Order: sequence, then C-alpha cells, then structure tokens
Amino acid sequence: MTELLSLALFERGSRSLVVKRKDGHAPFAGAWLLPTAVVGSEESAEEALERHTYRELGVEAGGLEFAETLYLEDNEDNIALSTRYVANIFRVLDHEGELRFRADGDYDDARWLTGDELAGVGLAPALLEWLQTGRHQAPAVAPVPAPSGGATPDNRRGWNAISRAYQEQYEIPTDRLVYAPRCPDESELQLLGDVAGLRVIVVGCGGGQDCIVLAKQGARVIGIDLSDKQIEYGRRLAEREGVDVTLQQGNVEQLVGIEDESQDLAVSLHALNYVERVDRAFAEAYRVLRGGSPFVFSVQHPFFAATEGGAPYSVVHPYWSRKQDWQWDFPEKGVSARLRSWYRTVGEWCSLLLDAGFRIERLLEPPPVEGGGASPWDGGYAIEKMRLIPATLIVKAVKP
Repeated sequence: MTELLSLALFERGSRSLVVKRKDGHAPFAGAWLLPTAVVGSEESAEEALERHTYRELGVEAGGLEFAETLYLEDNEDNIALSTRYVANIFRVLDHEGELRFRADGDYDDARWLTGDELAGVGLAPALLEWLQTGRHQAPAVAPVPAPSGGATPDNRRGWNAISRAYQEQYEIPTDRLVYAPRCPDESELQLLGDVAGLRVIVVGCGGGQDCIVLAKQGARVIGIDLSDKQIEYGRRLAEREGVDVTLQQGNVEQLVGIEDESQDLAVSLHALNYVERVDRAFAEAYRVLRGGSPFVFSVQHPFFAATEGGAPYSVVHPYWSRKQDWQWDFPEKGVSARLRSWYRTVGEWCSLLLDAGFRIERLLEPPPVEGGGASPWDGGYAIEKMRLIPATLIVKAVKP
C-alpha cells in the first residue's frame, strides 16, 4: 500500500537536520530520516508537518516551501510487510522556538550533518541521493497523490486557481497539435486529416492552444472548458496569435448551445480524465457531430495512472480504480489545487464509445518521443517510466 508523508528540511549552511526514529515508531522504525509526519485524511501536507514539528521538535514552522516528491519504501526487514510512501519534502524557511526532541516522542537522536556525513547514517537511498545532489536544483512541478477524505475536490475551482501558473510552467505549442506529454504529434499520427473549412469542436480545450492550431489550419473552431480562467487565457492567447476562435466556459457533459449534427470533427486532448460522467460527454459529442465525422481524443493511460511516478514503478492502485485525487502545487507561484481525475480501463473506454453509437477506427498506445521532438509539456512524465509502459491512450472513433 502507499501512504502520504511530509518531510521537513531544516538547513544550517551545508548541514541538514536528520533524526533517528525510535524502534517501534513507524514509519521507518529505528532508521535515520528527515523529521517526518504521516499525513492524516483530514489535513494538508503542510498542516501535518506544522503539527509534527511543533509536537516533536518544539518549534512553530513558518514559510514552508515545497522542494520535492520522493517515493520511499520501508520493508521492515520483511518484504511481505513492505510499505511504500509518497514523501513530499518541504524546506523550512524559518521557525519560532529552539529545536529539541521530546524524550517520550518519536526520536531518540538528532544531528546536523553535511552531505558527505549523511551517507554514514543509512538514510533511504532515494532521500540520500536527493540531499547530496538534488536539493539545490529547482523542483519539478507535478501532481502528487492527495489523501482521501475531506471535501470532494472542485475541478473548476482548482483549475481556476492554478491556470496562470500552469500556463506559464508548461508552454503548450500553438503551431502543432500535441496529444500528450512526450507523445507523437498530429504531424506524425495523421488522425484528423485536412481540417480546412471544417467546423470543429474541442472538448475540454484548456488554454485554447489546440483550438488555435486548428484555426491556423483553416478550421472554424469552438472550444469548451470547465475553467473560466483557462477560457480567459485562451481568448487572450488567440488574440495575440491573430486567429478567430470561439471559446466558452461550459460542461462537456452538456454542450449547451451547440446544435445537433453541426460539427465535422470533435477533438479532446488530455481532458476527459477530469470528466466524471464521460458517457454523457460521449453522447453529446455524438449528438453534435454529423454522420461520418470523427471524434479523436487522448487520455492518460489507465495503467500509467495505476503505477508509481518513481522507480521501480510498482503498481500502487488497482487497474480498475475509478477515481484518484491529486494535489498540484506550484510553490514558486504560491498556488495549488486539489483535483479529482477519473480513470477507465481500455476496455471501458471502448465500451462507452460503442454504447454512445460510435465505431472505433483506431486505438493507439504510442511509445514516448525521445530527444528534441518531445513536447515541453511534460511535467510528471518521467521518460524512464514511459519507456516501460504506455503513458497515453489515443482513440479515433467515427459517428456512422
């Protein structure tokens, strides 16, 4: 199983504070680690760390800055009892009080150690490597699993909160159609054909980049997205790019204002994982398309979603798990969002399309694009993992 941890990085020059957990005090009983809190179901990662540092170290932590996410394994000397942890590390920028550990608490030793000295206390390998070589590098911004429980994530509110930071971080191109991070683009896959003069609807258009690409190729484009801020960004971007597209906020489960059989092509790129009732979205796409028109979409591959983001890429969710909650932090921008994604097996995606009336023409699970051809939109998609299992599922269906 996988649990969520928060780790505190206290620094004094080149030295970091590490603590030895008492025998019998899980996680990592008897081992050296950074000060570590298990995140409860009703608290954020930061709240858990603030609670823990006050209780165990006697200080009120302030200015927590997200630094990195690592995947740690505690096998407790018995592989059958192996527990995997998603460990979010936060740099403690300041604190009030004098650091000390309680005699009746979780730790029985604490030391300030340099990078070379850290190797001598037996830290978890992934943590040791990061402390020695990676902690001074800019962190990768990517979603990490959020604990279950609490309020249901509001995807519209979440995307509104991170829209600007997301668009600044991931420069999605407006000169080519990108199906997913590190994925072959439309110039290679050739799924859409010539779109000049076609009426095209983009389902879940985000910041409008896909709409702009299609408009530059001569299509008349309507884009629908749940997020008001993404739509606002897309309108400004389209104006800067000098193209005419129609972008509107809406729910893709109900395409209000789009007439029956009025569209020649429907496209949805990496958006349908955020849609709960995708059967309704498929029914709406079917309704607005003319007979003989294609519907092309890409989603995160369900097996990719079921595995860890870091080596050894173990399966941490059942392949059939329907939903996952995510925390997406942009620490340099000071914004974050708790989002919910829905996943379906490959078989279920196909069944839902057939139930809506579509005919499936192509189903692709492409290997990653290596080197310079990769999209800059690749946060959280490790090339090493993508070489082992498909990250993206692409489907081309047609309304008969």
